[in-house]
Amino acid sequence: MTKSNQLKSHPLNNPFAKAPIVRLQGQPVLLFTPQHGSLLQALEAKKVRIFSECRSGFCGACKTKVLSGRVSYLTEPLADLNADECLPCCCIPSEDLELDLSPEGAAVVTYSCNTRAQSTSTRKTANLKAVPQQEVIED
Repeated sequence: MTKSNQLKSHPLNNPFAKAPIVRLQGQPVLLFTPQHGSLLQALEAKKVRIFSECRSGFCGACKTKVLSGRVSYLTEPLADLNADECLPCCCIPSEDLELDLSPEGAAVVTYSCNTRAQSTSTRKTANLKAVPQQEVIED
C-alpha cells in the first residue's frame, strides 16, 4: 500500500472514527484531530517541551520514543529511527498514543478527586448558572 493510500485509509479520515488520545508518560494531553496538522504542531499547541530543529533544516532533533500506539507519516522521515521512535514533525497518530515526554508544564487534562466523602455538589460557572458536579472517590 502506498503512502497516499495509507493516509486515505487513516482512521482520522473516517468521520465516525474516535480521535486518538495522546498521552505523555501516562498523562492524557490531547485528543488529536486533523486540524492539528502534525503531531509536533499539536504538542507545541499544548505547550509540551519538545526539542525541535525541523524548521531550521536539522532532521531528527524531535525524535521521540513511543511507549505504545502507532503513527502514520505525512512525509517519509529523513532521519534513521528505531521501531519504538517517531518524528512528531512529520507524523500523526494512527491510534491512541503514549510518548516518553514529560507532561510537566504542558496544558494537560486534569481530574479533581475527593478522597473523603462522595457527594454531589453544585458549583457556579462564569455566567452564574448552577451546574451539578459529580465528585469521584478513590479508595
